Amino acid sequence: MKSTLLIICLLVLSLNVSAQNLSSSKGSSTMGIGMGLPYGGFGLKFNHHILNYFSAFGGVGYNLVGIGVNGGLNFTVPTEKNAEFYFTGMYGYNAVMKFENYSALNTTYYGASLGSGIKINSQRHEGRYWDIGILAPLRNSRYKSDIKYFESSIESKPWPVQLYFGYHFSLNSKN
Repeated sequence: MKSTLLIICLLVLSLNVSAQNLSSSKGSSTMGIGMGLPYGGFGLKFNHHILNYFSAFGGVGYNLVGIGVNGGLNFTVPTEKNAEFYFTGMYGYNAVMKFENYSALNTTYYGASLGSGIKINSQRHEGRYWDIGILAPLRNSRYKSDIKYFESSIESKPWPVQLYFGYHFSLNSKN
């Protein structure tokens, strides 16, 4: 209930804010290079604002066992500041299991992930920004049973939250 109220308040606030950064304007598009789930592991993330403050994104990269792909939506909290806070939700790969001597067991797991991040807009280049965030992957039952089954042979378990970062370039601006 609290989450719903927060989202409603943010939406109402977004209707009352007139100034905005280029990276959050309707029609703006960026391509970023980075690491973490939204970037497919080590890869690229394409972001397009379908509305002011609402964007759709897709990421593709190398996730240590193969190609990692993700897609999702962001809601950027309206602000006139250089740094913009956002909420994100996505679906795609959210865990991998890699075995050094048994590559046939390497597995990519898929599911939803929820989180938040911050875009730190460049003051020199309009539309460019650093993208830093944290995600909580909602891992499926197959992943959980595999972790339990291979527990004795796993050196380290993934953290319950995942960090990501990248740098984005505008696909619209002249800079």
